[in-house]
Amino acid sequence: MGEAKEATSRARALQRHCSPGGHEPVDSVLAHGPRTAIGQFRCPTDHPSFRDTGPISECLVVFPRTSVWIRHEGSQPFLADSTVATIYNRGQLYERFPLADDGDRCDWFSVDDDLAREIAGNLDPDAGDSCRPFRFEWTATSPDLYYRQRALLARVRRGALDVLAMEEGVMDIVAEVLALAYRRPVTPIRRTVTGARRRELVAATRVELARALHANESVHDIARRLETSPFHLCRVFRECTGQTMHEYRTQLRVRHSLERLEVVGGDVARLSAIACDLGFASHSHYVRAARRHFGATPSAMRGVLA
Repeated sequence: MGEAKEATSRARALQRHCSPGGHEPVDSVLAHGPRTAIGQFRCPTDHPSFRDTGPISECLVVFPRTSVWIRHEGSQPFLADSTVATIYNRGQLYERFPLADDGDRCDWFSVDDDLAREIAGNLDPDAGDSCRPFRFEWTATSPDLYYRQRALLARVRRGALDVLAMEEGVMDIVAEVLALAYRRPVTPIRRTVTGARRRELVAATRVELARALHANESVHDIARRLETSPFHLCRVFRECTGQTMHEYRTQLRVRHSLERLEVVGGDVARLSAIACDLGFASHSHYVRAARRHFGATPSAMRGVLA
């Protein structure tokens, strides 16, 4: 009984950000157990708390659906989009800044402090004794992990998971996000002026690609807006991210397509409309890209997500 009351109290604490005037809550807890929870965050840019929704109430990892700028207290801003997971310790102060009109929409998976220290300590012994066990602010995520967290969220919404399966799923996702963060390479250019300029160029390029997600733009178009040469842009982006701009944009497109698969039918005509809207050359082009990234066709994924 005590654990149940504690879990309910934690869930209420997580779901504390509400709009003035009785609007819908910004945070929604979809499922919770004694030590874990799953929820969603939906905050339009005109929300009074868009920039600052207060300190984080639990250790958690967040999977953005839209692109926003995030700045942890005392750190530099970074671009949070669907290719990354953002990471927070309990009590973390941060700010967000808009990139587009669709605001901040994301899904989160939380664990309590003791569980966070145990998971992080498995990767870093020093983190096991820390009051801030999560050492990273964000990490790139694999397509497989992105799809798995969305599938877990869909099963929770359908009521298809009991608390045992839900908590195992949360712990697996948090552990994999941290493992990816620890494997993320640290580049030697980090502290140089040239390195800072390169990072700024890559961040600006990611912003341009996110804004023009559906457009069939050339390297020349993007380089002209960023006032750099196409060759320099291609070289720096690939060296800093490990992928081409085309590969990065395709990742954004296929991950964004999961939004549409949740709410549309699975017939070819509707899938073709998604492909066209997202800038794919054809339905078959979209199917090949989805299979390459997620290991499943759009029709199969819709059966899981819808």
